[in-house]
Amino acid sequence: MQNRVHANPHASECCPHVPSFRPMKPHVQYRHMSESAWIDLGAGFRCRELNRDENEDATISLFEVPAGWSDSEIRLGYGDLEVFVLSGELAFSDGVVGVAGSYHRWFSDDGSTAAVRPEGPATVLVQRALGAIPSRATEGVVLHMDPVDFQWRGHGRGRNRSEMAVLREDSHTGAQTYALRLPPGWVGRAGQHFHTVSEEAFIVAGDVALEDEPVYTSGSYLFRPPHVVHGARERSETGCFALTWTSGPIDFNYVTVEGPMAVPSGITRSGGCFGIHSHQTDSENHT
Repeated sequence: MQNRVHANPHASECCPHVPSFRPMKPHVQYRHMSESAWIDLGAGFRCRELNRDENEDATISLFEVPAGWSDSEIRLGYGDLEVFVLSGELAFSDGVVGVAGSYHRWFSDDGSTAAVRPEGPATVLVQRALGAIPSRATEGVVLHMDPVDFQWRGHGRGRNRSEMAVLREDSHTGAQTYALRLPPGWVGRAGQHFHTVSEEAFIVAGDVALEDEPVYTSGSYLFRPPHVVHGARERSETGCFALTWTSGPIDFNYVTVEGPMAVPSGITRSGGCFGIHSHQTDSENHT
């Protein structure tokens, strides 16, 4: 069995000096990865950039990693790095092999990466944010989470049923990274609302329809800044697997024709990109 540092979703506990602040990217309601041109980085290594903030302090990109690639040649970036392996395998210097569907996180202050020489080609999704340098105790430590280690929690009932697994959670800000599964025939019942924090999603597999936008299929991306109204019509025909990020705990602020609607006292509504949140219980979802 491989030695590994398992990812603790509470990032501030396992990496206390890794920054929790993420610069704000611009609003992208719908973008498919095919709309972004490949950037050739040399040696068979290339990337597609999905979004970035104006200062380039935060980016989300797809990388195609060729067989035999080494981090001494071309690097994934520097700062707070989250890497999700979409296809292939990625070997790490601590002996861990990241298989398709695995999640990895580390901090690099000089652009070096902990990944070394995959045996075959791989495709990875990289979320990067700049920030303060961590302590010597945490710098270079890679947090690994295999798909078999994801702790799935169910939410809702019937056609509103979904599952979520938290991959990262900042105990100070409530910011999260989580995986989301929607079953075939899923129907969202959150209603029109907005959040006071940002939310971001990348569709790994399946489909989901949000509002009147084109159907989000594998490779689709969105980024909503705070206060963007959404949630009127959400559904999935074939089911969906998505990666999502939030900048803090998501509150539900419901909207009517007349304007914002206060949630009745004693009723807590919280949700994520598709109307759910990791702290919900079944009783908090619509039935």
